[in-house]
Amino acid sequence: MREHFHFRLLVPVLLLALTVAACGSLPKAAPNYSMHDFGPLDSAKLRPLGFPIRSAEVVPAPWLASTAMQYRLAYAQPTRRQFYLESRWIAQPGQLVELAVKRSMKTSETAVSSSGCRLRVDLDEFIQVFDEEGRSRGLIEARAALLAPRTDQLIATRGFAVTRPAPTLDAVGGVIALREGVLQLNRELIDWLEAIDKEGGARPGGGVHARCSA
Repeated sequence: MREHFHFRLLVPVLLLALTVAACGSLPKAAPNYSMHDFGPLDSAKLRPLGFPIRSAEVVPAPWLASTAMQYRLAYAQPTRRQFYLESRWIAQPGQLVELAVKRSMKTSETAVSSSGCRLRVDLDEFIQVFDEEGRSRGLIEARAALLAPRTDQLIATRGFAVTRPAPTLDAVGGVIALREGVLQLNRELIDWLEAIDKEGGARPGGGVHARCSA
């Protein structure tokens, strides 16, 4: 009688265990992510370059090699990178920035050139930073290098640090801030390349202009 009583108690426990195991084997429903890109980028205001750019490449740092939308609570945990759970980039940040840079180069009709210098941009940072509980900004840090045709010899290099305020304290605010940051980075790249062009034009033989047109 006692054994029968124990068996009756054991049956519900076994059924519960089997149910939990069965549920655990089911595939989990995919979360409903919000996918973001930069939207339309106005490149009409970018000035044309005086020398050809054969190609433009953006190389992301390893911690940016995903579609995660990253943020940092600098006021509370400055060494910790965090990620929005329900928001993602449509592609890796480096790929989005590269497309924007190529579009700006195409405005000057140099991106399709079969000869010319190569522009390499190392993307070191692309993140939303919360400096305070009620304030955040988009931060982009990059290093650009202008490389000679065929030999890839370094002609010029420069670092860029761009920051733009976020209008809201969420992922959407971060997207807007980083989008504005990319537009500013494009403008600064054009300014830098234009300055190199002017400097080279003042030298005998054309300087940088001549090297990139070779």
